[in-house]
Order: sequence, then C-alpha cells, then structure tokens
Amino acid sequence: MLEAERIKLSTTRAPLWCAIGVAVLSLGVAALQGRTAYDYSVLPPQKAALGVAVFGVPVLMILASMTVTGEYRSGLIRSTFMATPNRSVVLIAKAVVAAAFSGAYAALMTVAAVVVARLAAKPMVGSQLSLTASGTWRVVAAIAVYAALAAVLGVGVGALLRFAAGAVAVLLLWPLVAEPLLGNMPNVGPAIGPWLPFANIFRFIDVTWLYPVYGMPWGELGSLLYFVVVVAVVFVAALVEVNRRDA
Repeated sequence: MLEAERIKLSTTRAPLWCAIGVAVLSLGVAALQGRTAYDYSVLPPQKAALGVAVFGVPVLMILASMTVTGEYRSGLIRSTFMATPNRSVVLIAKAVVAAAFSGAYAALMTVAAVVVARLAAKPMVGSQLSLTASGTWRVVAAIAVYAALAAVLGVGVGALLRFAAGAVAVLLLWPLVAEPLLGNMPNVGPAIGPWLPFANIFRFIDVTWLYPVYGMPWGELGSLLYFVVVVAVVFVAALVEVNRRDA
C-alpha cells in the first residue's frame, strides 16, 4: 500500500507544481529577509525560514489533502478500497507517504532558505546563517517535524471533507486567518491563544508570525505534544468517517 501511494504521488503533476510553489515562496521570502534586514542587526535562521513555515508548509498540507480528495473526485477511491478493503490501512498509507515527502522537502527548503538569506544579506546580518551552527539544524528539524504533522492533518481534513475546495479553504484559513484573528482579539486572545493548535506549533519551531507571545505553561515540547494530539484527533475522526461512509 505504501508503494502504491508513493507511485500515485510521484506520477501526478500536483507534487511538482506544489514543490515549485513552495520553493518560490520559501526562497523569495528568504531573499527579502536577507536583503531588507537592518545593516547592524543579525538575522537568525528562524527568520530566514519564515517563508517555509508560514507559506510553504500550508501548500504541502494542501498537497497531502489532495491525495484523498483527488481520488474521491475521480472515483479512483472505489478501486483503491476494492484492492485494499481495510480502509484504515489506505488512509494511514496516504498519511505516511505525504508526511515523509512533506517533512523531507520542508527540511530541504529550510536549508536552501538559510543559504539564500545568507547570500542576500550583508556579512554582519548573515553571521548566524551558517550550516555548521546547531541553531540552524534545530530549525531545520523543527520545521521538518511540523511539515510531517501538517501533512497528516491535511490527509485527515481531506478524508473528512472529501472535496478539494473545502479542504483547501479549511487548511489555508485555519492557520493563516482564523487563528491569528482569534489570537489577537483584545481580552479574548490571551485566554484562548495558548489553546490554538498552530500557535502552539509556531511556538515549538520558534518562528515569529502573527501570533502574540502567549504565556504557555507547558513550554516548547508541550506545545509540540499539544499539536500532535490535535492532529491525532482529526486523523482518528477521519479514520472513523472513512470506514463509516460509502466511497
């Protein structure tokens, strides 16, 4: 089943176009960060990787959802379920393949973003953008974990909604619009901010986005575990729904 899902993913055009989109967004933002940084400031790898975390990972998340919604749209899902009657195995295989691709590609783009930002920045600005620094590889590993988990979330949302437009809307509006708006609401934001899933994962990868600094009592590892729990809940709900409903 894993080999079947790998073949499906590698023989369609969607991964290629999504990969190009992620590269353009990630490296473009990295170049802007390096070029526009203040001459006497230091650009950390977290800022260089902003494009990967904020724009690249959501694109990979949408690609993961398309591994499910695309089959429902074309009717191929019926053949898939006939070949593998255990539907849970099908969905798990899709999640594993999507997570492996997303995690590996996000790690590659993070490394490339650091290099591009270093080349675009002045020597003092880019002094921390080194591939030999442990801080750089911490960011690479954190974003790879984030991308892999986000891919599993994408497969879960795709299986729950079954149509591409709805999945794309949810996966884009959730991290880029809904959570930042809720987190920045006066009085309400500080109360619900620590419970927002993407706010927690951004706390773990240590990339500054539109979220305020919340007082999260569980720390970086706790934030990662919280996001893992949310992804697991969505994916388990997707498994139940896939086995309950007709193809």
